[in-house]
Amino acid sequence: MARFRFRLDASLQIAQQVFESAQQEYASELQRWQNYVQALKNQQTCYHEAQEGQREAGRHRPEELGICQVYALEQKRKLRQCEAREREQEIILEKSRNYLLEAHREVEKYERLKEKQATAFREAELQKEQKILDETGQVLHWLGRKAISELV
Repeated sequence: MARFRFRLDASLQIAQQVFESAQQEYASELQRWQNYVQALKNQQTCYHEAQEGQREAGRHRPEELGICQVYALEQKRKLRQCEAREREQEIILEKSRNYLLEAHREVEKYERLKEKQATAFREAELQKEQKILDETGQVLHWLGRKAISELV
């Protein structure tokens, strides 16, 4: 019996490699985004603490108010930088996600095509086998009739 051979197997393997690469890239970008989110949370905490320190200095230590204001402004600037990095990474992450989805679709396309061709191949092989069996049955039937007619 013949074996099924998918003509586009090389293309399927390449698509699978691209998909695996896209998975790794997406995981890397996701990790980077999570790091930025954590850094943003930490910076928000620092900024809120700086604001609280500024309020406390305004109420109880007016001579330190200028230093606390400068520190709070610096923390706010760092917070804005963290927010900007996180937003930029979200865009990169979304592009990476779209690339991953496209690579997945490509692999699925080849796998569906392979399955469809394998099914068609199996059906064609079954039809060939059935044809052989039918022909064998006809020959045996013909030989059986010929043997009976010779006996009579």
